[in-house]
Amino acid sequence: MKFFRSFPKLISNKEVLTNLLVRTDLLPSLINNSSLFYKYEMQEGDTPEIMASKYYGDPYRYWLFLYSNNIMDPQWDLVLSTKIFDAHLESKYKAIATENNQTVLEYTQTNIKYYYKNVSTIDSYTQTTSSDDYQIDYETYLELPQSQTFLVTLDNGYTSTIITSTFEQTIYDHELQLNENKRSVNVMNSIYAKDMENQLISLLQV
Repeated sequence: MKFFRSFPKLISNKEVLTNLLVRTDLLPSLINNSSLFYKYEMQEGDTPEIMASKYYGDPYRYWLFLYSNNIMDPQWDLVLSTKIFDAHLESKYKAIATENNQTVLEYTQTNIKYYYKNVSTIDSYTQTTSSDDYQIDYETYLELPQSQTFLVTLDNGYTSTIITSTFEQTIYDHELQLNENKRSVNVMNSIYAKDMENQLISLLQV
């Protein structure tokens, strides 16, 4: 299916145009059902069209991939390729890096964006480990020890080990983390592809 062929038409200056501003809610019960999706880690070079061709046998079903991930801007809402990520850094930090007589890579890898405190807890009773990061200011970062361990004895006789540590995050690592956070995506099971297409066509019949 050619995605935009299903959109309603409107007349403007005697021309027939496709109304691209239409928004629909496709089968909310399906979209909110995580059991209907595969988790996929996007690889270098992956695009919505490539994903649609791989999973649905039709690159024009790319919109299924976008809907499954609530993506409005395919260029920036998905993980960036290495080339585009580097270009993004260059565009964003070129001016300030030049002011500091550094390359963009030097500037982003030597300047700190945020400071964090990590708290890891090891529970001997449940045999589980949890780890959380908390953003802190520079003064707090200087005051806290780089690493510290506490042993807490619980009422049931088991122990809980709490390890705290602090760390810095460079501008480069911050930008890289933001990008990597977009790598894991949902892919809808192909058996629902046709139903979703029919639902879209029905909703757009205005």
